[in-house]
Amino acid sequence: MSWPSRWLTKLIRFVGRPGFVLVLLILSLIGLPFVMINSLASATVKQMELQADEISTLATGIRSYYADNVVSRLQQAGGKAVFSENYREIHGGIPIPATLSIELGALFDSAHSDGRINYAFLSDYPFAKRDAQPLDSFEKMALKSLREDPNQPRIVSLERPLFGTASYRLATPVFMRPACVTCHNQHPDSPKRDWKLGDVRGIQEVTVRGIQVNGFGQIGYLVGYVALLGAVSVGAAGIFQRQNKMLLANNLRLKEASKREVGLSDKLSHQIQELSLLGSVVENATFGVSIADMRRDDYPLIYVNEAFSKITGYPKDKASGFNCRFLRGPDTDPNTTAEIARAIREGRSFTCELVNYRLNGERFWNRLTIYPFGGKPGKPDFYVGNQVDITNIRTVGQGAVDRLNSFMTPLINASQQVNQVLALIQDKQFYDKDGKIDQLDLEKFFKAENNLLANVQAELEALNLLANDQDLPDSERL
Repeated sequence: MSWPSRWLTKLIRFVGRPGFVLVLLILSLIGLPFVMINSLASATVKQMELQADEISTLATGIRSYYADNVVSRLQQAGGKAVFSENYREIHGGIPIPATLSIELGALFDSAHSDGRINYAFLSDYPFAKRDAQPLDSFEKMALKSLREDPNQPRIVSLERPLFGTASYRLATPVFMRPACVTCHNQHPDSPKRDWKLGDVRGIQEVTVRGIQVNGFGQIGYLVGYVALLGAVSVGAAGIFQRQNKMLLANNLRLKEASKREVGLSDKLSHQIQELSLLGSVVENATFGVSIADMRRDDYPLIYVNEAFSKITGYPKDKASGFNCRFLRGPDTDPNTTAEIARAIREGRSFTCELVNYRLNGERFWNRLTIYPFGGKPGKPDFYVGNQVDITNIRTVGQGAVDRLNSFMTPLINASQQVNQVLALIQDKQFYDKDGKIDQLDLEKFFKAENNLLANVQAELEALNLLANDQDLPDSERL
């Protein structure tokens, strides 16, 4: 694109901006009164000049007409005047009133070079030798109306064609006066000889046409300025209409967005309620819950619940922000901690039992379950840990093993006694000389064995009751 084309494109874009059009419209409206005042003032001056010229021309014409056709002819005739419509052909002739009106009309017409004003004396009874123009409908109507009602001062007509110049027509009556009645009734060329005093002889018609623009000073500038203002107004209306459509479209989109936001707000509200419920459940859970941020150095804890604090003795402010290795101690199995570290590196879940230490240094057994959350497979953003204190279970289980070990000697002794009984029976040591078992020795033997087994049974029942008191699972009960 050439430089003039780019410049023209930028100019069009600048001119088409709503702000520029609005400023131009406001300035145009502000300047309109000044343009109108200036144009009307100039038109007024032009009209005054035109009217002064017309009056001067008309006065000069009337003076010349009077000097040539009245004074000069009377001088030539020695002061003897003869009134006639053909006064120019008669020695000492001067025009009669009707002829004067007709010829003064010609002077009026010549005084207005633009044909704006016309004057005519018209009658439907012209003299026989005089050329007379035919009457139009307005002139016929005016004559008829004035003769029917001579008291009417005037008959007017305003014509405003759709295209062209408007015109104002004024018709006033011309009455027969005494001199006129005598002259017309005796004149050989008169078409009517029964005139009476006060009859309407004809009409005096004045026609004024609309003022031309070129005769109205700077009215053309005013018209041009109004046309420019109209163009700017149309352009502004178009631009603002386009802006209005854009605003309506934006408003529609905003309404739709508002509806979506309301839906999202409701959904978010439900989610917040669910999260609040879940948070309450997690916070009040009977097992420990901890969350470690794997995106930060040394994977610090960012959340622990109340159960975690009760199990470990560490309040939230002393646990949050630190790696959970603060729970380790002398008896913590390093192999187990290595397995935990390996599971975290691989981003997988893991469950184990290990010895941990509370804030006060007390040792406890922790059943730990960790699982990844968020991020991507193998590289989670968080790790969630669940802690369960199984110290009682582990303690009761070890005690049961110790008690069973203590029962091994009596059980072995009992077993040996039973085996001895069987051996004696087989060796017939308990038979007398008649082949019968010694009842007294047998009873003593079984009483001793029965007491021993009863002691073992009592020990076993006590151990079972202890397991029940500690809520041992069925798999660990004896």
